[in-house]
Amino acid sequence: QQPVQHQAVEFDHAISYVTTIKRRFANDPGTYHAFLEILHTYQKEQRGIKEVLEQVAHLFQDHPDLLKEFTFFLPDAVQEQAKERLHRAAAESEIRLSAQRAKKQENRDAMDEDARRTGASQQVIDMTSHPMMVDQDTRGRKRPFNEAHETPTPIAFPQTPESYVYNSAVERQFFDAAKESLASYTRDGGQAWAEFMKCLDMYAQEILSRSEMLNFVEPLLGMRNNKLFEEFKRILAAAGGQGTSTTPPMEDSWYSVPLSEIDFSRCRRCSPSYRALPRDYPAPPCSQRSDEEAKVLNDVWVSLPVGSEESYTFRHMRRNTYEETLFRCEDERFEIDMAIDGNCCTLALLEPFAAEMATLSQNELQTQVDKDNDPKPALDQKGLGGKYYQYTFDPSILGVVHRNSITRIYGEAGAEMLELLKNNPSVAIPIVVKRLRQKDIEWRRVRDRLNKHWKELAEHNYYKSLDHRSLTWRTTDKRAISTRTLIAEIKDRAANNGNEGQAALQARIDKAKEEHGSFFEVTMGKAFTQKLDLSTLPKPDRRLFTPHMSYMYEHNSWVQRDAYRILSFALERGSIAPTDKERCHRLWMEFLGPWFSLSLNWMLSPAVNFQESSSAVSHKDLTRIVTQDENSPAEDEEESLDDEGELSARVIAEEAPDAGHEDNPSSTTLIDHHPLPAGSTVSTVYGEGRVIRCRKEDGVYEVRLPLGNAFLRPSAVLCSILAAEKSAYTTQRRNDDRTKLDRPDDKLVIGTQSLYLFFRLHQILCRRLGIAKRLAYEVKNDSSLQTLVEQMSGNDDAVLGRRRYDAFLSLVYALLDGGTGSAAEGGKYEDRVRSLLGHGGYELATMDKLISHILKNIQSMANDDTMWSLVQLFRRHLDAGGFKPEAFRQEAAYLSDGEQMYAFQLCPVHKDGGDKSVLYMEYLGVIAGSEEEDGSLSDPAVEPLNKRQKR
Repeated sequence: QQPVQHQAVEFDHAISYVTTIKRRFANDPGTYHAFLEILHTYQKEQRGIKEVLEQVAHLFQDHPDLLKEFTFFLPDAVQEQAKERLHRAAAESEIRLSAQRAKKQENRDAMDEDARRTGASQQVIDMTSHPMMVDQDTRGRKRPFNEAHETPTPIAFPQTPESYVYNSAVERQFFDAAKESLASYTRDGGQAWAEFMKCLDMYAQEILSRSEMLNFVEPLLGMRNNKLFEEFKRILAAAGGQGTSTTPPMEDSWYSVPLSEIDFSRCRRCSPSYRALPRDYPAPPCSQRSDEEAKVLNDVWVSLPVGSEESYTFRHMRRNTYEETLFRCEDERFEIDMAIDGNCCTLALLEPFAAEMATLSQNELQTQVDKDNDPKPALDQKGLGGKYYQYTFDPSILGVVHRNSITRIYGEAGAEMLELLKNNPSVAIPIVVKRLRQKDIEWRRVRDRLNKHWKELAEHNYYKSLDHRSLTWRTTDKRAISTRTLIAEIKDRAANNGNEGQAALQARIDKAKEEHGSFFEVTMGKAFTQKLDLSTLPKPDRRLFTPHMSYMYEHNSWVQRDAYRILSFALERGSIAPTDKERCHRLWMEFLGPWFSLSLNWMLSPAVNFQESSSAVSHKDLTRIVTQDENSPAEDEEESLDDEGELSARVIAEEAPDAGHEDNPSSTTLIDHHPLPAGSTVSTVYGEGRVIRCRKEDGVYEVRLPLGNAFLRPSAVLCSILAAEKSAYTTQRRNDDRTKLDRPDDKLVIGTQSLYLFFRLHQILCRRLGIAKRLAYEVKNDSSLQTLVEQMSGNDDAVLGRRRYDAFLSLVYALLDGGTGSAAEGGKYEDRVRSLLGHGGYELATMDKLISHILKNIQSMANDDTMWSLVQLFRRHLDAGGFKPEAFRQEAAYLSDGEQMYAFQLCPVHKDGGDKSVLYMEYLGVIAGSEEEDGSLSDPAVEPLNKRQKR
């Protein structure tokens, strides 16, 4: 590590030395370039060390400090030779300079003595206060003007000796010596060194003045080592501080230091991006500034932005394509306006000259006519070329704007035309004025035509330009709903006891900064870290749930139905195998529908409507006989699913069996039909029921419905509902388990990773449908959107909101059907959503991607044997009248077959109308081994014959 530090010191010393040479010979760059040439030729081994030393000694013959310091850059092998030669040259230079100074002082004293004797001392003018009175000698040194002309001038301040050259290397040597001195002369050297550093830090922060800082430092350094204290004061003076001596401040050093090289870390700060200049930094001159301007204009604070425009802190400020179009129109408008204004300005300047020339030419013609009519010959006073008047034009009256205007209309011949204005103004000015008038008329016509085009572009792109989130939303949403992100999120919470880990939270904040800007934490930080308040919500079962995640379902009365309609439509229209479609539909019927409290009859309502509207089967054929069986026990009936009055709204005719009906050839028979066994649960056009018997001779089923027994044709039976598979293992586990859920209407399930992903994405779908409906009802009340969104006729806000929401659903169906949003349509879905709901619906732009992810997970669950076994376990507990958490987990562990499991509990929220529910999620991991070990200690249970059954 020590050689590395030594190399760093040498490098800093070399940079400081070269910078010193550059500054000293700023007015004589030839010396600086000659020095660089010497170094380059030496590095290329084109010159020997002796020749290099001779050249350097001659180049810096009047600068002994530079000669002494040059030895630091030579190899160790030639150090002795170089020191001997350069130190000898430096000594000769010092002797020569001392002799010159002494001689000049003698001459000055002699002149002062002569001035006193002649009484001319009162007429000597002090010119030293004028910085312009300087002259340059041949080697780049500044000399007083009066010295150059050998005029006696009293000097107020002595020149600062150049022997003190301070750079980073010299300062390091000083601080090393100071630290060693404080450690050796005090009992607690570390404390004394800390006090010394504290004084310097307070001085750098401008808390202490220079004199106050020296008063504190003097007891530390000056008591024992006065030389170090004097050296310290000289370093301060060389660094630009104003000392107590007569030495003037070294403000000139600041002019050669760019702002980018000033260390602002210790300067005052008024905001994260602004720092104050050092107090000894010279204020730049500013003329013609009024008192009012001086009060408000800034001369102290410097902008130091954090980051760059290419970093993520400015990414949210990037323009979208619509903004780029508007800005391009504005740029074009500005350019043509500037061209027309500059043209008018030049025309206003040259027109008076052209008018004056026209008047003088007219007078000249009139004078010529008068002379021709005069009989008396007069002395002819015509000038060169036979003209009475000679015109001259001063080109200095043409400003930059005027010259650019003339050059713009003449192109490559612009410079020639400017020259003609100077040489032959009488001919060039009228031509230029005529050309400027033509261009003025032409450009104004072009601007009028372009204004119409710009207006159309502004109307088409203005509202779209306000949607800043859509620029990055697709990328952000793709990352947010990816499988990797969702799995990593719940595993991170599982590792942190249900809380988000610090690393994950910081990564999420960084992503938000990338999207919203660097001040995101100040403006949106609290809302970003806000959690769902679970204190007033139903609690999950503590035997299974921490919980790791909690999500709210709102507006269950309609959002679950709309989500099912969209997903079932996408499933039918998607490119999925028919067998997979059938399995996905059965998954909805047996598990997902009951989980979200969707009635089977409602889910099959499209098939009911199709059967009722079918012309092939009449309503009379569908229903043969309906009778009310008053003796049938209520417990044998299926629960009525007529929540919306669908069944009661239908009129069911009661007819006696018609023997002649069997002879009707158009009647539906059981030919090529496998009859359903008695006791099968079926779904009919009138609801769920149970098959009592099959009358083959009549070709009808006798079905027990909630309203009574009915004789139905096979076409009226939509599908059969398979009962949950019986399991003695489940029965024994339930009998042994005394635990139960706190609320009877709660639902519990344990599933695979695909089920977790489905629930997460399904909740996002429901939330976005809620956003769409909220925006549909709020657009009417937002006055700022009245001219920007599509208007609908009507005065009822509720009806208009419903129509607008239905129009959005139609767009989603069209998007899933391959119409709107396809490449052929140009991606119009996003524009149509914006015109319907405003730019607040940017989250709805990726509905197709979200639905596609949901269908993939539904298909994965439908083809997973483990998931089907867990679905049957869910149905057995549901049919048994309640969920036993311990029994459910033990059997799920046996059925999981070593896969990672997730637990879910859906708890309806009964307050606020009961239209909400909260879903709790828990990452269980692999639970097969632990649960089987726990189960082995108890009495052996009857294991199910088959863990899985192929659906």
